[in-house]
Amino acid sequence: MELEQIKGPVVIEIPADPGSLFMVRTLVGDVARRSGFSGPETERLVLAVDEACGNVIRHAYDFCCDKRIIITFVVSGENLEIAIRDFGPAADPATFQSRALDDVRPGGLGMHFIRSAVDRVEYENPPGGGTLLRLVKSRPKQETGQN
Repeated sequence: MELEQIKGPVVIEIPADPGSLFMVRTLVGDVARRSGFSGPETERLVLAVDEACGNVIRHAYDFCCDKRIIITFVVSGENLEIAIRDFGPAADPATFQSRALDDVRPGGLGMHFIRSAVDRVEYENPPGGGTLLRLVKSRPKQETGQN
């Protein structure tokens, strides 16, 4: 089933608990597939959002599970936009860096996975504190069924 456009955003609010990320992964995967993305593209999007939420849990909330993460999905004819909002200390995106890919060890590749999965990464420090991360991926062009 193809997802042309959802009228308005879809918003999910989850606890900042790693155990709740399975719900996010499931939703991202389903929305991405229904938005026309291939299997590999869908897997990269799922990984990117999982990494971003994991970064919020780890860095913005210091593993404090009573905090919240709000994830907003906007599907348009051209794009899939996923916004991830936290309420931790405002972060400076200039300090977000991946380590070198040839430095083989656990951790430190989240930003690489995020940037390689989407077309655009934007950060905002919204009123009320925290950070808003927008991930934008252009949807595949749909073929028309004309003969």
